[in-house]
Amino acid sequence: MEEKYVSVSRQGGARRTAPRREPARPQRRGGPPRKGSGHKSLFWGFYKFLVFLSAVIVAVYVGWTMTIKPPPIQTPDPPPVINGGQEDGSGDTDISTPQGPQRRELVYNFVLLGKDVDSGNTDSIIVVSFDIPNRKVGMISIPRDTAVERTWRKNPKINGAFYGAGPDVLKEEIEHTFGIPIDYYVLVDLEGFIALVDELGGVELDIPLDMNYDDPYQNLHIHFTKGVHKVDGQGAMEAVRYRHDNEDSPNYRANQWYSDVQRGEMQRQLLTQLAKKVVSWNSVTRVTEFIKIFQTYVKTDLELEEMIYFATQALQVDLSTGIRQDTLKGDGTKTYKGFSYCFLYQAEDILPTLNELVNPYDTPLTEADLHLPQS
Repeated sequence: MEEKYVSVSRQGGARRTAPRREPARPQRRGGPPRKGSGHKSLFWGFYKFLVFLSAVIVAVYVGWTMTIKPPPIQTPDPPPVINGGQEDGSGDTDISTPQGPQRRELVYNFVLLGKDVDSGNTDSIIVVSFDIPNRKVGMISIPRDTAVERTWRKNPKINGAFYGAGPDVLKEEIEHTFGIPIDYYVLVDLEGFIALVDELGGVELDIPLDMNYDDPYQNLHIHFTKGVHKVDGQGAMEAVRYRHDNEDSPNYRANQWYSDVQRGEMQRQLLTQLAKKVVSWNSVTRVTEFIKIFQTYVKTDLELEEMIYFATQALQVDLSTGIRQDTLKGDGTKTYKGFSYCFLYQAEDILPTLNELVNPYDTPLTEADLHLPQS
């Protein structure tokens, strides 16, 4: 806005004849100011200081955020294609550009994990792909009983990898099985999960069926009617942990359609609601408290600057249209290596989902990229 300053001069009137007076002694420089001028000077001085301070803060913030660069994508270098000697018989070799699929720029894959309360397993496994240039997020749920090829343990179910062998082994098993690399992991235990949801003030969840389950051993009691519910951290934890009713429940058989696939959908619904709340935050105090809780309850291999970078980029995503999600379709009733109720897959059933949502390469995944156990 353009500011206009107007100078006002004093207009002299007709001269009047007055008795001769002694000339007034000029006021000393620095003497008392005219009434009210001190308050105005103080106000405008303070205002200018605030403007200057705001400009400094903005400049520092912009400069700081511009120094945060995208994290490098760690990929093994494929071996170069080496051709034989040249036709002229010189014997020189021609080393061409490495072949094979290449990672797309600024497309990162994460695995989000929820710890089971009564075992050393991960109760939920969600792969998230963040396509920063296109401002899109893809999510798939991997059922916890998914069978993988492994030699370090007899039990083939993927939910035992994190605590049984570590995050790097879990990343490798996901990549080996489904052909998708994992750049980072984020693990939240139940206590931290409840605290995070409470800090966000709760969320609304659409419960798809009546839920009635009690487990005194875990002090777990899940009771919801079908429909939309506003839940706090405890309620959200109960909703995403539900798998089936107790056997003596009148709805036990009727609810058998609800499996790990639907459970994954509930978990992704919750993540989406939480993301919408975080993006809508406009309070430094609440963000600070959230960071404290995050640092207390969350395990991750993300560095602080990497978290800040991804958080600032996530603010650019339209959460109403920029998030796509699905569950890998398979059969959870199979037996593999003597272990029952394993999830097994057929390549033709899951390749479309993998390529659409979490493939970070510049070419589509094929059946040759997957290593799917079969019964």
